[in-house]
Amino acid sequence: MRFAKLFMTLLAVMLVCSSAAFAAEEPVLAVDGRGSASIAPDQAVVTVGVVSRARSASQAQAENAQKSIAITQALKQLGVAGSDIKSQNFSFQPDYRTDDRNHVISGYTASHYLQINVRDIAKAGKIVDTALQSGANEVHSLRFSVSNQSAVRKEALGKAINDARNKADIIAQGLGSRIIGIKSVSESTGSIESRSYNMNMLAAAKAVDTSFEPGMLTLDANVHIEYLLSR
Repeated sequence: MRFAKLFMTLLAVMLVCSSAAFAAEEPVLAVDGRGSASIAPDQAVVTVGVVSRARSASQAQAENAQKSIAITQALKQLGVAGSDIKSQNFSFQPDYRTDDRNHVISGYTASHYLQINVRDIAKAGKIVDTALQSGANEVHSLRFSVSNQSAVRKEALGKAINDARNKADIIAQGLGSRIIGIKSVSESTGSIESRSYNMNMLAAAKAVDTSFEPGMLTLDANVHIEYLLSR
């Protein structure tokens, strides 16, 4: 009997303490904020290809190597650093034709792709033209990007935080309360996705001055903030 009374007394004390602790907790308002910022790209990557076909393997390889060297030299004369030109892929394979239901080697194809880092995007069109005029017969891709994302990331996050606070102020005012603190904050910010162009520019493009409009790249930021409200 005495044990039961003691148990009930302890239970009552725990309930009172829990109620007091619950009552002491401030109301929480959770909101999401979104922001975005744009920036002009300041660099690009161009990938050009040299595809050579010949009756003999040695001829296909020699022609491909000659054109690849000519492209590299022309780009260097244009001001592209040697370290910004690198081989991305090289392939060599026989070509076949069907003769009386038999596959017969009819020639050979050598393919060599060069990746060019463009530090001055105003020269992107000129670099493509120079590569084509020097022997490239494929423009595989062109990708614009940003070298430093710190400033645009800061701007996007700032806008997301302001968006969240504005929402919280409106809701708190509508509830007859006010914000007195912050319980927690989390953010989810991606990276700027480069803008890519896939092209199939053939020899006819050699007679035209190529120009590109890189436009603007956008970074999106998201925040989740839990604000403490007055009673």
